[in-house]
Amino acid sequence: MAQLFSLGHFAYVARCLIMKAPLLLIVLIVNGFSACAAIETNGFLVFKVERLAYSEGNHGGSETTQKFKVPVTDEFLANFKNLPSQHSSGTGFCCSGGHSGTSTNDASYGFMWWLDKTSDNRWYVHMWGHGYENIKGVMLSSMNPSVTQSMMIKRLEDLDMSYQQSYVNKYDGVNVQFSAKFVPVKDIEADGIIPTAPVRKADRTMLFKGDDMGNKTIQLQCIFQEG
Repeated sequence: MAQLFSLGHFAYVARCLIMKAPLLLIVLIVNGFSACAAIETNGFLVFKVERLAYSEGNHGGSETTQKFKVPVTDEFLANFKNLPSQHSSGTGFCCSGGHSGTSTNDASYGFMWWLDKTSDNRWYVHMWGHGYENIKGVMLSSMNPSVTQSMMIKRLEDLDMSYQQSYVNKYDGVNVQFSAKFVPVKDIEADGIIPTAPVRKADRTMLFKGDDMGNKTIQLQCIFQEG
């Protein structure tokens, strides 16, 4: 009797699975299509910091290359809530970072990158940097700490800009370059794993927690701000 019950129960479960299979298949297809669509329309803002030292024209000494990324999702774009007006500069997105020297004789460099929308829905981008380098015992400051690199683009996909600082003492020197560009999802893994930067909304709540960067030479923080 127990065996007949088990067989009957098994047959019942099998019939239920067969009847629900088309519905389950439709749900999987719809969810899969939605996920693929989201991936195809999104990309990343990728920030790169490069520090290259040279002596008598030859590269050498300390070299640093570090990248960070910010996902450009629908939620990210939705945080640009206000366009510029007579009384406000609108919503802006700011990323700042760099390396702070551990002593007065250590290198210290940083940059700031600002993104906002214009009244005609284009993107206005600013980037500027500053820093100090110890070159053969001489502490030098960046040559143009107040110069700003700016550009206006119609689409974030067109973003590709850089800013360089140079420190020179006769035949020795250091170049520090900061760059930002849009990278499609399909290309994001081409250069290996890139950590995600933490991003906060204008109300200081977390939008993206980001990855742990406690062991990184260069630190980065990003936040939305209302002007």
